[in-house]
Amino acid sequence: MIDPDWMGRVNFYELVFGTFLSYFFLVLMWEQFFNTKFEEWRYIIITFLGASFFLVNHYFQNAPFYLWLICGYSLVFFILYYIIGVIPMQGSFLKKALATLSSIVFTIAFILFENIARLGVDNYGINEFWFMLIAYFGYLLIILWRGEVFKPRFQQNKEL
Repeated sequence: MIDPDWMGRVNFYELVFGTFLSYFFLVLMWEQFFNTKFEEWRYIIITFLGASFFLVNHYFQNAPFYLWLICGYSLVFFILYYIIGVIPMQGSFLKKALATLSSIVFTIAFILFENIARLGVDNYGINEFWFMLIAYFGYLLIILWRGEVFKPRFQQNKEL
């Protein structure tokens, strides 16, 4: 059981809103900036690992071992990001080094996206429902954008 005194603010709408935007950001970063297209599972796993920071940051924020936990999780995330995204990538050493450092950019973007929702609720009085609704439509857009839904029929048959 988690000690309630360890918990910080737990606002699920921040995670939901930040996750779909981070996924868009990650895919566009890798495919546009690094000119690298991966299997969809790689983007999903990296986004999932980034979303897992929410657990550490919100459920253990006041724990006496928080610093060790966040540093350890950051190291694990950095290594897994490298294994999942950078190792299979083609390109020069510089490109791979920038791709490795993009894990930091991705993390910062994820936090910023979550904070957009927090700012909207805390400072502008927007109900969290609207951030959840936007996020669910965002996930629908991801499915349509990245899924097989809009591929032309002849292209689907050609791939078989």
